[in-house]
Amino acid sequence: MSILPTETARLRIKRMEAALIRSHLARPDVLPAADYELLRYALVLARLERFLPGAAGPQGRKDAGRQEIELHGEPLDVLRQVLLDQLYGPLREQRNVILRLAQVRQQIDSVRVALKSARHALLAAHVNDFSAAELDAEVCHKVLVLAPGGGGGSGYVYIGFVARLREAGLAPSYIVGASIGALLGGLMARDREPDVEALMAWAKGLKVRHIFAQPKVGSALSLPGLVRLHLRGMDKMLCHPDGSPLRIKDLAVPYDAMIAGVRMSAYADMPQLPQRRSHLLGMPLQIAERMVQLISYFNPQVTKELVLGRDELTRELRVVDAIGLSSAIPGVLQYAPWREDPQSMAILKTLREEHGLFAFMDGGTVANVPARAAWEGVESGRIGTRNAYYVALDCFHPQWGAGHTWLFPVTQMIQSQLTAQRRYYDWLQRFEPTPSPVNLLPSDEVFDKAFQWGWQQAEVVLPQLQEALRPLRLPVLD
Repeated sequence: MSILPTETARLRIKRMEAALIRSHLARPDVLPAADYELLRYALVLARLERFLPGAAGPQGRKDAGRQEIELHGEPLDVLRQVLLDQLYGPLREQRNVILRLAQVRQQIDSVRVALKSARHALLAAHVNDFSAAELDAEVCHKVLVLAPGGGGGSGYVYIGFVARLREAGLAPSYIVGASIGALLGGLMARDREPDVEALMAWAKGLKVRHIFAQPKVGSALSLPGLVRLHLRGMDKMLCHPDGSPLRIKDLAVPYDAMIAGVRMSAYADMPQLPQRRSHLLGMPLQIAERMVQLISYFNPQVTKELVLGRDELTRELRVVDAIGLSSAIPGVLQYAPWREDPQSMAILKTLREEHGLFAFMDGGTVANVPARAAWEGVESGRIGTRNAYYVALDCFHPQWGAGHTWLFPVTQMIQSQLTAQRRYYDWLQRFEPTPSPVNLLPSDEVFDKAFQWGWQQAEVVLPQLQEALRPLRLPVLD
């Protein structure tokens, strides 16, 4: 196999490990446990470029006062090439699970030799930077990263999904959301162990006036819409006990929100939405019409991807503002907070000026399932460890049913985005059934159904997660 660019090689190896986990779960009788553990250790180590000693494992801390270490490249380059040459074919191209694992087993000895050499060389090159125990902790302990995507009211299934994972003892270490995924992700990131029942009770108690209002003329943050999204009811929830606003940096779980910026150079040429009186065209049909017109925004020449929370500046934003901007659907939902925060407004003004933007809007237009942003966040050191299992959550895809069929043009366009995201996630959970996307503030009955649907569909991925996040045993290399 030819030598690949480093990032491409590392992403391929990441997906090879995910394939190994799935295969071993399907047929645990083919590959001995010790060989399986050795292969997973090698596949994780080969992906490392840098890490923060002391950040991984049950007692790991990102703020331990240590510096990140960039690893000596040559030993890992050799290990990567061995794994790609000998394991890529079986793990990614062999369809028969038994043959796949049998072919992998034939390569164990050569992988063991390459792994032993690479680990020994790394420890020798970094004898003053980290210990063997710290390197092993990074490799043997994987964390969960969630990338919940947009989809309006369909996204309420995420609450049941995450509740089921927590029931099984699995909690995300990092959340990167878009649109409804940013909204629910921000609420879930507020506490290390959120009270899901209390969250459901709060959500069921929301009234239209707590979230929506008539559009505001001259909003400086987002594009015009049929309805103003002010999030007053959520703003009160996302505050400290003293009433001061909760900012992204204050959340218990690291969290980023995907938004889009409308380029100043492109806005003047965008097609204008038709002006019709609402009694001539009912609100659901107006939303349908404008959702279809979103297609014109799926263009990198029109919009720029921004990740709020990725840097020190945007981590000072109010969480409610990050949620509101990520949910501002052009022509449908205009985000205009009920109470502006001077600090957030100054940060957003800086972003507009730096990037030449007219306004901000729904993050789903640039990456509705933000798996790449999640991977880039981990790689940038957002959570310390680089060893993560990425689960992408997709609630907005073509479905049959009265609440979904008319959105086929938009959902099909959104699904085309997944091609660019595919190599960054380890598992894509596509939810069906879901509530209708336009049911933004559903009844108690729909809330309960969405919770149960999400809970039930978590059962599909749960075995994969439990196995992927189980601490690895150190391989025997002698």
